Amino acid sequence: MYDIQSARQRDGDAAEDRNDRVDEILNRPRLGYGESDPLVGDDYDDYLEQPDDLTTPEANQFVTELFAHPLVSSIDDAIQETTPATGDRLIVANWREAFERATELFGVSIPEDSDEHDMQDSKSRLTELLGDYPEDMRDPSNAITVSTLYAELGCSTNEIAEVFSDEGRNVTPNQIRAILRNVGLIHSNESEDSEPSHQLGGTSMSYRDTDVPNSGGNTGININSEAVARDPTVTVERGE
Repeated sequence: MYDIQSARQRDGDAAEDRNDRVDEILNRPRLGYGESDPLVGDDYDDYLEQPDDLTTPEANQFVTELFAHPLVSSIDDAIQETTPATGDRLIVANWREAFERATELFGVSIPEDSDEHDMQDSKSRLTELLGDYPEDMRDPSNAITVSTLYAELGCSTNEIAEVFSDEGRNVTPNQIRAILRNVGLIHSNESEDSEPSHQLGGTSMSYRDTDVPNSGGNTGININSEAVARDPTVTVERGE
């Protein structure tokens, strides 16, 4: 259920009174350098910088704790968490060799892949937030989906961009803001008024009111009937 007035007042920020479950999903640990809080220690700046560092006595605790984490089930996982340079084959090969030596040196067992680990990795934050949403609606250009994340679940524009980027897309907060601006859930500022209109793909939703820019003074809410037919759980509540 959308509270339009509250959504507008937030101007892209997260809702302070949103469900605790949303915070749990957004803040849960994720595998990958810089993807969330580090899996070991308090700061990625404390991570080892070079593969050769893994075989020093000081690395014993890091290697042991890293492979003890439930999200790390292989050397590939350990590499993904330890270095951002996973696109360089030579660097990855050096880290793999170093991890193999380190686990043998420190007597650390490499956990076997498990169905539980695979299931946890495959269930993205977007999937958990949207539940049974149709697959073709889980798109950053879909106004119904973006509006649900913002107005119903209380996510900020930054958070919405991040969860879509988890899916391998490059989504920016400005793109999300443009969609919400077009459907009247965020007011335009002067610089945004001068920007070209964002072209929505797929299902669309539009809000019109006298205080929404370019509304023509019409009141009411227009919802794509096809979208509602596909997602009958969507309801809209107008604020007073």
